[in-house]
Amino acid sequence: MKFPVAYRVYKGKSTPTPTTLAREMLRTVPHSIRSRFRVRVLADSGFEAAVFLDEVRQLGFEFVVGVRTTRRTLHPGEVTVSDCPHGGYVELKNWPYETLTLGRFDWGDRTFHAVSSELMEGDEVIAEGKERWNEESFFKEGKHQFGLAQFALRTAVGPDRWILLVFLAWTLAILHRQDGLTLEECAFLALITVLPHLHLNRLLHLFSKNAEFLHQHGYSLRYARCNS
Repeated sequence: MKFPVAYRVYKGKSTPTPTTLAREMLRTVPHSIRSRFRVRVLADSGFEAAVFLDEVRQLGFEFVVGVRTTRRTLHPGEVTVSDCPHGGYVELKNWPYETLTLGRFDWGDRTFHAVSSELMEGDEVIAEGKERWNEESFFKEGKHQFGLAQFALRTAVGPDRWILLVFLAWTLAILHRQDGLTLEECAFLALITVLPHLHLNRLLHLFSKNAEFLHQHGYSLRYARCNS
């Protein structure tokens, strides 16, 4: 299982860049995680800058990072990663620390490239790079099903609290995931299991709002709390 545990928000021009924010976030990885696991950083081509790769290297992490087709290498002549073979070894210009493994992935009429700090097969580089879509999936589902994009908060701490609530809702839904259930159904299962009073209050509120409508059609609504 994979859960979001940290984030940074890019606030636009004249504020820290996404690369700077990413470097800052990587520094917060707990020592207990660093010492127990071999950390591998996954990122798209927006983070191919030498300063970012160098930060990852200094932290002792491995990486699989997307690179632009026009990214230059140290091979003789004006050679870019698009000229290098899938699974081949490359040395990037402006970051000549070590040899990297190149992976190439064709999707329709577009070609994507990624480099790995570990010497592995080209197909392995692509397979590891695709794991990044777990974060993309969270971002998409978080926006459309968990309200990540549905806030209008004026204070700086407001979005922080809202995002943490979305993280919590996502995590609870994943923990209650079962075969055959959609993510929405898993979220509902988590709601009635972990927060039954919240679901109950929503039901009672719905009944109360429609009491007059029910009365007009000959129904009288009454409910009482059971002692047992």
